[in-house]
Formats: sequence, C-alpha cells, structure tokens
Amino acid sequence: MRILVLVAAIAAVSQAQNDCSRGACYPPIGDLLLGRSYLLRASSTCGLTGSEVYCTPYQQWRMKCCPCDSRNPNGQLAHTVQEVLATSGPDRWWQSKKGVNPVTLQFDLNSLFQLDNLLLNFKGPRPQAMVIERSVNNGQTWEPALYLATDCQKAFPGVPTTMPLTLDQTYCHTLPLHSDLYQDERIEFSPLRQYLAALAPNSQKLEERSGFTGLRVRMTELGEVPHLPGRSLSRFYALKEMRVMGSCMCHGHANRCLPEEYNNALSNTIQVNPQCDCRHNTVGVNCERCADLYNDLPWRSAEERNTHACKRCECNNHAQRCRFDLQVYEASGRTSGGVCEGCMHHTTGPKCDQCAPGYQPNPRSRMDRPDACIRCICSAEGTVNGGQCEDSSGSCQCKVNVEALRCDRCKRGYYGLSQSNPLGCSRCSCSPDGSMSDVCDPLTGQCPCRPHFHGRTCDVCSKGYWKPFLSTRCEPCGCEPTTSNSDTCDQLTGQCECRPGFGGRTCSDCPDNTYGNPFIRCQPCQCDAEGTLPGVCDKQTGACLCRPGVTGSRCDLCRPGHCYSFPACELCPSCFFTLDSQRKNISLTLEKLILRFPTVPGGDGNFGSRIQVLEASLKQIRDSISRPPNTITPFDDALFQLVKLRDDLDKVDNDLPAIVETPDLESKLNELQALLDSLALIYKVKKDAVENSTDPNNSGAFTTIKNAYKNSTDAAKKVTTATNKVEEATDLREQTKDIQSRVQETNIRDLNQLNQSMALQPDLTPAAKQVCGSVRSEPCTPLQCEAGDLCPPEGTPPCEKGTNCVGALPLSNKANADVNNVKDRLNKLSAKMTEAAEMLQKTQETTNQVRQSTMDLSNNMKEARDQLEEELNETRNIVKELKDFLSDPSSNLTQIKDVSDWILNAKLPLSLDTLKKKLEELKNLAANLPNSTAVLKEAEPQLETAKKLLQEAQDARDKALGVRANVSRLDEVLESSDDALSDLEKRLQESMSSTENLTETLTQVKNQLSPAEKALDDVSALLKPMKSQLGDLKELLKNGLQKAEDAEKNADKANEDAAAANQDLLTLEKQFNDLKDKGTTGGGGEAGPIADRLAKLQDSAGTLANTTENMMNALEGKADSLQKLQNEILEKSEKLKGLDTKLKDLLAKIQDKAKILNSCQA
Repeated sequence: MRILVLVAAIAAVSQAQNDCSRGACYPPIGDLLLGRSYLLRASSTCGLTGSEVYCTPYQQWRMKCCPCDSRNPNGQLAHTVQEVLATSGPDRWWQSKKGVNPVTLQFDLNSLFQLDNLLLNFKGPRPQAMVIERSVNNGQTWEPALYLATDCQKAFPGVPTTMPLTLDQTYCHTLPLHSDLYQDERIEFSPLRQYLAALAPNSQKLEERSGFTGLRVRMTELGEVPHLPGRSLSRFYALKEMRVMGSCMCHGHANRCLPEEYNNALSNTIQVNPQCDCRHNTVGVNCERCADLYNDLPWRSAEERNTHACKRCECNNHAQRCRFDLQVYEASGRTSGGVCEGCMHHTTGPKCDQCAPGYQPNPRSRMDRPDACIRCICSAEGTVNGGQCEDSSGSCQCKVNVEALRCDRCKRGYYGLSQSNPLGCSRCSCSPDGSMSDVCDPLTGQCPCRPHFHGRTCDVCSKGYWKPFLSTRCEPCGCEPTTSNSDTCDQLTGQCECRPGFGGRTCSDCPDNTYGNPFIRCQPCQCDAEGTLPGVCDKQTGACLCRPGVTGSRCDLCRPGHCYSFPACELCPSCFFTLDSQRKNISLTLEKLILRFPTVPGGDGNFGSRIQVLEASLKQIRDSISRPPNTITPFDDALFQLVKLRDDLDKVDNDLPAIVETPDLESKLNELQALLDSLALIYKVKKDAVENSTDPNNSGAFTTIKNAYKNSTDAAKKVTTATNKVEEATDLREQTKDIQSRVQETNIRDLNQLNQSMALQPDLTPAAKQVCGSVRSEPCTPLQCEAGDLCPPEGTPPCEKGTNCVGALPLSNKANADVNNVKDRLNKLSAKMTEAAEMLQKTQETTNQVRQSTMDLSNNMKEARDQLEEELNETRNIVKELKDFLSDPSSNLTQIKDVSDWILNAKLPLSLDTLKKKLEELKNLAANLPNSTAVLKEAEPQLETAKKLLQEAQDARDKALGVRANVSRLDEVLESSDDALSDLEKRLQESMSSTENLTETLTQVKNQLSPAEKALDDVSALLKPMKSQLGDLKELLKNGLQKAEDAEKNADKANEDAAAANQDLLTLEKQFNDLKDKGTTGGGGEAGPIADRLAKLQDSAGTLANTTENMMNALEGKADSLQKLQNEILEKSEKLKGLDTKLKDLLAKIQDKAKILNSCQA
C-alpha cells in the first residue's frame, strides 16, 4: 500500500523541467512514433502478397525456416513496419523481402519537430551500410545526417570518417564487426553527440541540425550470413524496435508542447503535439514569430543565457499589434524597429504618440491614456495641416488667406474656403467699374455692385443697360419702345433688337443699306457695299460711308496713297509718300509763282537776273557789317528763302509752260523790293544801336524781356482756359436747373404720398413680436405709434425653461443662458471624464495584473500537468517492471525478498492522512477559485463598453464645443445638446459604477489566486522528498533485474556443466566396463595394477555417485523452497492486482484534479 501511495504522490509533483527565464528552454522529449504509426512506411515488407519462408541459423550448424505472412497485419506471422513501435509486444519485428536491396524506412511528420535521438534495434543480420537522412521541407529534398557502414571507405567513398568540426559537415560512423552475424544490435543517432567537436553552442546545434519534418533510414547493403551445407540462409533486413525521440520544434522559446487529445488516460501512446506552448512573447506552431504587439526587435531563436525574447512595441496603450521595420531598426542604432499598426483613441504615428488629424493633446491627460487626444476645433479646410492643432498651444495654423480662431473664415477680400485650395480662399476679383469695393461675400464671392451692374464680379450691365467702350458706367440702352422688340441691347455695342423695317442702335433709324425717315419710307443706299462701312450710308442724307482707303460718291474708288485696285485699296509703300510730298511742294510753289508772275509783253519772262541782283545785295549787306547774334536769324532766314526760291526757280525753269501774263507780278516784285529795303533800314538801325551801346548786359535784359513775354503768354493761356471752365460751369449750372425744374415737382409729389402712406403702414407690431417678443396688440406705424412701448422694457424677466419663448431677442437671451449652462456642464463633464479615464486606466492595470497572475497560475498548472503525465508514464513503467520482475520465474528469490522487504519497510516522508489533507485542501481551493476566464471575459465587454462610453462622451463634448462656435439653429441644437448631455452624464455615471464593480471583482479574484498558488507550492514541497525514495526503489529493482539476469546465466551454465558431467559419467562407465572386461580376460602379470586402477575408479565413481546424490537431494529441497517462494509470489501478485486497480483509481482522481486545476487558468 505504501508503494502505491508513494508512486501516486510522486506522480503529482509539478516542477518545471527547464527554466525559460534564463535562456533557451526545450520541451521534454517523447517518442514521436506513438500515435503516428500510420505515417511510417517501408519500401519493402515480407508477406504482403503471400506467405514467404525465411531460413536462419539455429543453434550450431543447424537451420530454422519460418514463414512470413503480412496479409493480415494482426496475425502472428505478420511482420509489418508498425511492429517496430515500442508499444508492440515481445517477439514482434518488421522484416523486408528476401534479397531486396536497398530498402528504405520513411517517417513523414508533415510538421516541424526537434530530434533528440533515433534508436534502431536491429534483428540479425544487421545491415552492412545505411544512411540516416532528414528533410526540413516535407520531403521535397533530403540531406544525409549520418552514414553508417562496416567499411566506410568502400560503402561511401569520399565521406569523412572523423567527427565533423563544423555544422555543415557530416561523416561516416564505422559499425563494429561481430562473430555472431545474427546478433541483435542497437544503433543510436543523436545530432548533439554527433557534433560534439563543433565549436558552436548547443542552441545553435539544435537550431541547425535537429529540426526535421521527415526522417528516412536508407539501408544500402545487406548483412553477411554464414554458409551452411544444404539450403542457403536468407538475406533480409529486420528491425525489432524503432524510437524517434524528440519534441515539438520551438527554437528555444518553450519548455512544453501543448497536449494532444487522447482517449485512454492511462495509455502509453500519448502523442507529442507539434504545437509549442510559446514563451518569450512568441507565437506560432513553432514559436517562429513574435506576438502581434512584440515586434520591436527582430525575431531570433533563443540561446544559452539569452532568451532573445520579443520586445513589446511602445504604442502607448493605443494599439494591439505592430510590425518590425528594418529601416526604422537601422536608423535607431539597432535598438527599436517596431511600427505600431491600427492606432486607436484618435492617435497616429509609428508609436501612436501623436494625435490624429482633427485631434489635439488633452491637457488633462497623458499620452498613454484612452483620452489622450480630444477633437480639434480647427477647420480642416482652413488649416495647413488638415485640421491638426499645434502640439504645444493647441492653436490652429491657418492658411495664407484664412483667419479666425478656428481658421474657418476667409480674410477680407477673399472667398470660397476650400480644403483643396493651398491658400485656403480665392481673391474676390471685383470689377473696379461695377463694384463699390474690392470686398466680396466670403462664401459666394459676390461683390457689392453699383447701380445697373450685376454678376459675381459686377462686370456685367443689368438688363436694359450697356457699357460703351472705355466707359466706366452702364448707359441705358434707350431702345425705342415702339420699334424694338425689348428694352435690352447688346452689352458691348448697345445695339437694340429692332423690328422689321427699323435699324440703328436704338431702332429709331432706317435699317442698314437704307436711309430716310423710317416712319415714312426708307430708300436704299446708292453705294458699293464692298467699299462702305456697316451702316453703308448716312441714315438722313444717304451719303455713302466709305471705309478707310476708299473714296468716291459710291465708295468705289481707292483713295490717294492706296496703290492697289478696288476693292483692296491697300496702303502704298513709304517711298511713295516721300515722292508725293516732294511733288506737292513743287506744285504749290509753281502755283504761287504762276499767280505772281505777270505776262511781260515782248519779254522772255526770265526773272533770274533780278533775283540774282537781290541776292547780291543781301550778300553785300551781310558781308559789309558785323551783325550781333540777336539779329543774325532774320537775315539768315531771308537769305535762305532767297536761295531756296532761286533753286526752285532753276528746277522748274525748263518745265514752265508758256508765260501767262500776270498783271500784278510787277507790283509783287516791287513789294518784295520794298520789304528788302525796310529790312535794310531796320538792320541799319539795329547796327547803330549795337555800336553805340556800351552796356554789356543787354543780352541779359533781352533774356528778361523774353521770359516776361513767355510768362505773359502763359498767363494769357491760363486766363483763356479759366474762361473755358467758367463757361463749362455755367453750362452745367443751366443743365442742373433744367433737371431740377423737371424732377423737383415729381419728387415733392412722391414725398407727400410717402408721408401719407407711412402714417398708415407698415404695421410694426407683428415684426416687434418676432424680434423682441412684444405683447402689443394695437397697430404701430413709423409716424403713428401710441398706447405703450413697442418692445418690453429693459429688466423684463427672461423666458423660463419649458415655456414657449416668442421673439428673436428673448430666444437669444435664453440661448445665451443655455450656452452658459451647457458650458458649465461641459466643464464638469470634462472633469468627470478625466476621472473616469483614470479609473478605467487603473481597472485596465488591475485586469492586466489579474491576467498575468492567472497566466502564471495557468503555466504552473500546465507544467504540473506535463510533469504529472511524465511521472505517470514513469510510474507505469516502474509498476510494469516490478510486476515482470516478481512474476518472472527466473528471478532471484532472495532479491525478490529484498525488494518486497524494502517496500514493506519503506517510510513515507509524510503520512497518508497528511497527504490526503493537503490534497483535499487543494481540492477545496480549486473548487472555491472563481472562474478567472469567465471573469476576464465578462470584464472585457465591460471595459470595452466603458471605453466606448468614454469615447462617446469625448465626441459629445467635442460636438458641444463645435455647437458653441456655431450659432446657426442654436436653440434646437442646445435643446438636443441638453438632452444628450443629461443622457451622457447618466451613462458615464453607470460606466463609472460598472468600472468600480469590475475593479472590486478583479481585486477579489486576485486575492483568491494567491492562496491557490501557495497551496500548490506547499504540496510540491511536501512531495519533493518522495522522489528520492522512488529513485531508490527504481535502483533496487534495476539491481534485482540485473542479478536475475546473472542468475539466469549462471543457471544456464550450471545446466551445461551438468550435461557435460553426465556425458563424462557415461564415458567413464563405458571405460570402466571395458576395463572390467579386460581384467577378466587378461593375464596374471597385469592383474595387480589393473585391479588397483579398477579399485580407484570404483572409489571415484562411488564418490561421484554420492556427490551426485547429495546434489539431487539438495535440489529436491530447493525445489520445495522454490515451490514455496513461487506460491508467495503468486499471492503477492494477486495483492498487486488489487493494488493496481486502486492505483488506477487514484491516478484517475489525480488526473481529474489536474483537469479541475487546469480549468482555473485564464
């Protein structure tokens, strides 16, 4: 009973096999073939198609032939590949067909595992050469892991035979030779032992050489068999046992594989699951990548004394995942490469450390809290950064043409706020002629237009007006109402739309190409249409209106200076005008001369001599005196005229026609002579004055006189100009009097009518009700308003809440009071939101602590369960070995007695009652533990609801702030905002209450988890001393088994010695009989010695017979003792059967307890 309790207690011990906190850790190993026998296949198996006979040596120089029939895999004669599993019974093995070579055993896992060692237990004859290969890509490619051969140079030439020094090498292991070719041999392959000489840490060796998705044993050379006479022995491959010891491949990031579901809890075929229970913040089937929020460093496999744990990204509690960015990692000096993804709570940036566009930092919170960012009041259209605020001040950065606190208004002179406009707003572009200013409407861009202008920029005249070229005003079209279709005209030309039979700009004339009175009759113009302007002819007189370059009464000739034929009449070249000008001057001179030269009867008409005389006289005067500078010009001019006159005379002298008699030519010459004489006199007087003058400043006096004359001339011009202005002013005054006389009377009449109308209307009472909430019922006009005030006086109480307010002024006062109320409530709500955010943050931290504690407890439970499974397996093996040892007839009885006595005398380190008490205590703790998973699952929606409510509160607050800045529909919005704030305050209070309850629940869970952890540690501490006793029992059982094997070998040897002694005895008896016969027939000389010899032999035989008899008697006594011990063993076996049942029940209870503890995990 004690041994069963000891085994059960040891099976409940929970200790981690490997500490993952200090470096690389690895799961415990198991046989990967268990539960996966269907994945193991052989290229050759005997008896699949029919029975085959195999002959092997039997004893010495004998042969034994046995059949192989694998058509029924469960038959006794079947030798399928599934027989190599460790769970197969004794005398079971796999066997290939006779003489088939090579043969391959292939194990396809289809998942990545870590190989610890491969165990092959061959049944003779052992292969002479084989290769162990592995695949890491599900069988797409294979690489040799180890070569094995009795002669490596012959079997695998070129493959090294020494252990590799690097991890990329392999080698051939030399198999030992045996004298017994059919001797069973055990071959073990371990990647770590193979690379003992390689200078690399074990973690690197495991990482590079132990991973595999498939394993293949390729046997390339059959084993040698002895040659016996007769039928030859069979050559084949046979394998008794194959164990693929390994675990899930976790790259050093896990110390256990997640358990696989299995049916029988006490079965040995617990399958090793490929899924790792990942640590170091890694995930994946093989812990091959970092968890979603732990990608701040690149993933690496763990090493000794370095976990290479994945580092959590710094996302300020605003993201659930991140990614690794190599460029960011290199830029940070290889310290941080995580880039957060899916930032929440209105944050953005590689570390969720910035507020998203449209949000700004909350001055009352921290960046790692859910309310770190609040909505910006900046306009996204008017800011340069899409609505973001300045981090430090929260102010808005407006675009160039935008202003206001929120950057939501165009500057003066700009309009059309748009997000797509890089400047924000566009310039107004008002027309300087048609607009009263350069400022337009900031929304529509409409400029304030002058009278008779319209359009967005006031650049178009109104209906009935047009703008003449170079004019700044719109003029009335002036269309004749009876001769035009409407009062509108063309905006550029002013042309009215005339009725048929009328034309002209105002439709008061005849149509084009006609003239006359349109109300009487219009006559067609007698003009060439190609040479006239659009009007063709004058509407009154019918004179043709020739276009430039055309002349003639019908406008059908080219003007002088236009050299081409009609109707082209293009302008002549510049040289033509030069020659024509010279011709005109000559013609003019000739006309004057012809008119002045009289006809001289009988004369030749040559006046050249007289002109020459005049020139000579002038020259003589000029040369005879020295002229002062002030008198030179008149004389030079006269001389120049004479010279020019002579030249012209010479040029045309030959071209002159016959001299026409001119009666007054002589008188003209006389006048010219008189002029010359007067000039000579004036010259003489001036000369005398110059000669008699002694004042050197006469030239200055002359200049003064000249300037005075110039000033006098300018003054005269100004007087003339002023006279013109006075005349214009007089004319304007007269026009104004005329207009006043026409308009004044009408204005006085209209004013009187307006005064009469304003005494009766409009009634201002309805407007006063809408504006100031007036209660007046009597009518009130601008000129007559009696019986009380139009609006309530100052100090009137405002509208109360819930009453129907009338009038814009009371509504605005009420709205102002509501705005102040909402503002106060918003401030209180902001403070309460900050408090709620802090509570939510504390609850989140408590939740994380509870989750971590639950995870730790869960990990301990998992480790306890794994340890329990391993100890159960070991316990089953010990019990099995103990049963085999006690039930084996060949076991040493003395050793059996020693083992039984040790078990009976063994003392537990604690009593059974104490162990049961501790287990009961642990059971009660497990039963009373709250369902932390349910609590956390219940907490998650509550936390999410609280976060959602907090976010809704922030949005509502931001919306209210936006409403405060927007006065449109203020009353309705304030009413809805008031209801929303009340509902929001209620929901926020509910959220805070729910958060408080959740915090209390989590605290209770946290407090209840601590005793469970302590109780588990106490039980583990109590069970530790029991493990040493189990080790002692195991060692004692091992010694007993070894001694039993030795006793069996000694017994076999004794049997062989007894058989040999019996044979010697028979031989001796035969020789004795022969000698006896010889003694009877022999001579007398030899009788003495022979008789002596016979006597000695007889004595020896007697002694030998006595000895044999004594031995037989002793064996008979021993037989009785053996029979007695055998009976005792059978009795103890019966007891063990009962205890085995109890042990199974106890193990089942322990497993149930483990499941209960496991259900408490998070």
